[in-house]
Amino acid sequence: MSAPPAVLADRDAELSGAAVRRLTRRATAARADTTVAARLAEAWGSLVSVAIGVAVLAGTVASLRERVTLAGAPATATVLPAGVTAALAAVLALAGLVVALDRLGPVSSTPAAAAWWLPLPAGRRDLLRGELGRVVAAVAGTAAVAALPLALTLTDAPSLGGVAAVLAGTAGTAAALVGAVALGQTRGGGGRAAPVAGAVAVGLAAAAVGSATVLAATGGGELPPLPGLPAGWAVLPGAAAVLLLAGALAGLGRLGAGQLRALGATSQYASASALSLDTRDLGRALAARSPREPRRGRRFPRVAGAWQAVVAADRTALGRSPWHLGQVAVAVAVPVLVARTDGLGALPVAVWGACAAGWALAAVAAGHPARQAQLVPALDRLLPLSAAGVTVARAVVPLAVLAVVTTLTGLLIGVAGGTPALWTGLCAATAPAWAAAALRGAFRPEVDWSGPVVSTPMGALPTGVGATLVQGVDVGLVGSLPLAAALVSGGPTPLWLAVQLGWSVLLCAGALALVARRPSGPG
Repeated sequence: MSAPPAVLADRDAELSGAAVRRLTRRATAARADTTVAARLAEAWGSLVSVAIGVAVLAGTVASLRERVTLAGAPATATVLPAGVTAALAAVLALAGLVVALDRLGPVSSTPAAAAWWLPLPAGRRDLLRGELGRVVAAVAGTAAVAALPLALTLTDAPSLGGVAAVLAGTAGTAAALVGAVALGQTRGGGGRAAPVAGAVAVGLAAAAVGSATVLAATGGGELPPLPGLPAGWAVLPGAAAVLLLAGALAGLGRLGAGQLRALGATSQYASASALSLDTRDLGRALAARSPREPRRGRRFPRVAGAWQAVVAADRTALGRSPWHLGQVAVAVAVPVLVARTDGLGALPVAVWGACAAGWALAAVAAGHPARQAQLVPALDRLLPLSAAGVTVARAVVPLAVLAVVTTLTGLLIGVAGGTPALWTGLCAATAPAWAAAALRGAFRPEVDWSGPVVSTPMGALPTGVGATLVQGVDVGLVGSLPLAAALVSGGPTPLWLAVQLGWSVLLCAGALALVARRPSGPG
């Protein structure tokens, strides 16, 4: 295949990273079939979609704020100012961003680029500079767009300067995080930022939950609100981003080809999983770690049967995944923090939604061993157990995990109320439904791309894709409806406790029966 004239014109130019990137852009443009008009139309469509999303989110936040203003008495003692909870939510979001950057690599190389670019005798720093710039622009732009509706609706009288400061500070913070992770990557610290960020997020969430519970139980009043930000605060994240990105750029030449290829393969795997709407593979990509020698060996406990072997293997798989254990800790903290927050604690819908979100996160963590088994279904069929027996054995660990999570949630929420035992029992009664949700989500069928598709702002998607993606969480949400009714009607009662337990067990049995009858093919 002959090269385009624009590329041949530079054949005698000095080979450098910038020259290679320039030649690549020219070659791509010379063979591109997309016209300028098509690109403008695509950009306009993307802009309209983003504007619609921002407007919908802003309307939702404004509606929630009005409900908080008109809310009555809280379901339990509220001791957290809204600003403290919002700051903690921001820390959790930033920790998630650091984890994603560390797992996928702010600087990586796709297999195609690694095969062509990396062996060239060109400066690697100039070759990779564009990749880092694209990641910074994407992360900072997404963070600013996500912060826009919050900046417009969370202040009483939003001004142009105040909104601009929030957007600039958010974008600068996101860019600084990219620079910090990239700097650590260039200094051989790749894979270390995610555990640190997760530990900080879990520690802060646990500290906030502990402080709120103690204050609520002892009647010690509210936590003091956070101090206001000084004028010009938005300049600090931007300055930090400039310094960190400059250090990262200076060290791009030290990155090895093997590390770039590995991160590029993981990023491509995650991108393909997101485009194919396979959230299980996306979770596997984000949870992947570079192989390290374990600190100490672990022995399996003695087992007396096949089902006990399944339970022991699931327990070991979950215990060797600190990522999912951290999810379990955050899952307990989320509903407690919402229930203890001033304003939100008086909204039954907000408290129930926080419980559902936290327990769904715990169900995802508890379903990790089942998702591993879904990868190789032949292993389960080698066991001397029926399909129903394997399903029941796989449900033991999720049921134990969800029982602990829901019981702690109910205990921490109800400790300052008049009926802590009813709160604990009502929340714990939802555990069977969420345990079944963990298995149903792990063994749900793959998205069927062979049938008809529909056009959406995200591209062509198969019909019925929504029904496939919600398999699992649907059981948990429906199984928690008696809890929602109890919150709306004034609080937990023995009748609602009995209804919740019976309804949850019934749904659990039905969902596990459907899982046991899953097709024999993969997934």
